[in-house]
Amino acid sequence: MTGGRLRRWSHLLAEASREAWRGLVRNRVRSGLSMLGISWGIVSVVVLLAYGDGFQAALLRGFKGAFGDGVTVLFPGQTSLQAGGERAGRRVRLDMADAEAVAGLPLVRAWSPEFWSDAQVVWGTRQSTRVIRGVAPAYGSMRSQPASSGRFIDAEDVRLQRRVVFVGAKAARELFGDTPPVGQQVRIMGIRFEVIGVQQEKVQLSNYRRPDKECLFIPYTTAGQLWDTRYLNTLVYQAADATLDARASAQVRALLAERHAFDPGDERALRAFGSADAQAITAGIVLGLQLVLTFIGVLTLAIGGVGVMNIMLVSVTERTREIGLRKALRGAPSAFLLQFLLEGLVTTLAGGSAG
Repeated sequence: MTGGRLRRWSHLLAEASREAWRGLVRNRVRSGLSMLGISWGIVSVVVLLAYGDGFQAALLRGFKGAFGDGVTVLFPGQTSLQAGGERAGRRVRLDMADAEAVAGLPLVRAWSPEFWSDAQVVWGTRQSTRVIRGVAPAYGSMRSQPASSGRFIDAEDVRLQRRVVFVGAKAARELFGDTPPVGQQVRIMGIRFEVIGVQQEKVQLSNYRRPDKECLFIPYTTAGQLWDTRYLNTLVYQAADATLDARASAQVRALLAERHAFDPGDERALRAFGSADAQAITAGIVLGLQLVLTFIGVLTLAIGGVGVMNIMLVSVTERTREIGLRKALRGAPSAFLLQFLLEGLVTTLAGGSAG
């Protein structure tokens, strides 16, 4: 009994497949247009989702150009909470002693003070006003400052207070033109400096003060020869591991809160921005974009599906007489359903494969 039923269904499937194939061949133009609609829907979904992934990668690369993994930049601010008997609204200012204390924390791997000032830079007959940043050697790796030629500031430059300068990519083009900058002598606020390196061009979507490519970098010990460096403009540090970023930041804030008598939970006393904040911003932007793109792609795919549905409806309508005749000859209704189902599946699968 079971074998007979199986043979019957096999015969029914074979017959329905032959009829479905004949129907597709007989209406090849219509079938081709249906497949094209499905193909275009699949292509649209893939392209839109790929665009979303590419946009996310570009954002991450752009933010990483400003902040490496586990890097945080601290900006001195004003207290907004009372603590230690001190009133709110008191200004918090960091100095080198604070930076050295942070450097001794177990969860901090690298650090750099940062002093900056606008200054006139002169080379030959060319001059321009640039942001000069006084930094430590670790700043180069933390803030992604690879050199296209020459090198970044090193420990000996800091120790000997050398008058050397590392030039941003855009600043080098505008100041030196086609002349190789490394080895050239420039005057910063009237003091002669030697160019030791030029920044490699990089994508940077986030910056403070000015983009890195427009700035010049000198040893922080040498910056004191140009302007007052009693207080830091910012403090840059990197966690021992990117996964420990939050714990390192809490440790740094607790230390500085104790040294300056403010509440560790006072976000305005020390404003922080780093790789974790950049990733949170990126995730929000990308999530919204991907939802929109997914909706558009699914809608496009649904339009292709509606096209297949309409063409199958036309196909059924055209063959009403044939269906009626086959039913009069005791044709099984399941055979008709299977035939049209196979036509739709073949159309959809062929179009989807092509897409």
